[in-house]
Amino acid sequence: MGASGFVGAALCRELNARGHEVVGLVRDLDRAPSGISCRVAELGDPDAIALAAEGCDVLFHCAGIASARADRRALEWVNVAGTENVINAARAAGVKRVVHVSCADVSLVNTDRIHWGESRVITQGPLDWHARTKLLAEEVALIASDSRLEVTALRPAWLWGAGDHTNLPWLCDEASRGGVRLYGNGENLFAALHIDNFVPALVAAATAKNAPGHAYYVADQEPLTADEFFSQICRACGLSAPRRSMFLVSWFSAWLRERASPDAAFVSEVVRRGRGSLFDVQAAVRDLNFAPSVSVEAGMSGLARWVEAQGGPAAVAKMCRARVTQSSVDAQVRHADEHVPEPSRTD
Repeated sequence: MGASGFVGAALCRELNARGHEVVGLVRDLDRAPSGISCRVAELGDPDAIALAAEGCDVLFHCAGIASARADRRALEWVNVAGTENVINAARAAGVKRVVHVSCADVSLVNTDRIHWGESRVITQGPLDWHARTKLLAEEVALIASDSRLEVTALRPAWLWGAGDHTNLPWLCDEASRGGVRLYGNGENLFAALHIDNFVPALVAAATAKNAPGHAYYVADQEPLTADEFFSQICRACGLSAPRRSMFLVSWFSAWLRERASPDAAFVSEVVRRGRGSLFDVQAAVRDLNFAPSVSVEAGMSGLARWVEAQGGPAAVAKMCRARVTQSSVDAQVRHADEHVPEPSRTD
């Protein structure tokens, strides 16, 4: 699922290059990755997912809403209910393993997350509805893992790299509206993950013996501060250097904005960039043979070439996708209801 997205498209290309037979599931064939056999299926239609998954050994669930700016009901429907539909479809199709793409934000709280591992006990819920629904989706997926359908989940840090249609367009758009913001002095560590370091981990999770039933943090292993990372991103994209601000002032301002707009996610963005994050990936190293091969320097060079090929940061900013709203979710719900089979009757 999600073959047209940043992660899904990169994964499809890698699997295809390795000689695997790949069936990509997309909502719109016009956005399907080239060279890949794709079928149309929506997260609200488990029958279509199951039909496309028949004969497949592994289902990679890369679809979902990656933005905290989406409507709460949309996040619940797509991230949580959608994951449940994928798991049920995979089981019905006889798939042997599901690799579920979660995210490191399942542990996003207002504190530094330095050397946090999967066993870390968190006594409070994540800060925004995107993170909460990703955590719920991960739990839905992992609790379904058994001897018949093995399920594992990967928690990537902030994803970046050439081909990014998720985070980078919004960053370029932010730059055009006053500059990229750092909340604090920028000296906090910032966990990120290059797409070409993530894809091999996904592939490994498809066959790793000890992976079923477990979640894994995955992140680049070159510790950078927020200032170092976002400054390099901005240079690669041709943007002005990031602007610093006081963390507490930014947090309080974001809190006031959320009080005025309860469904918005302002505090979590301040915390995400302003608090330290450095995840312990030893479990992924042990079970998935995780070993990042793309350096930050090489990744930034590739990103710069890609942005230039797109026409510069202004062109990338135009790639911002419309926020998923309640009305679009209602349309998916109606579509799903229309495909619920009629109960059998006996006369």
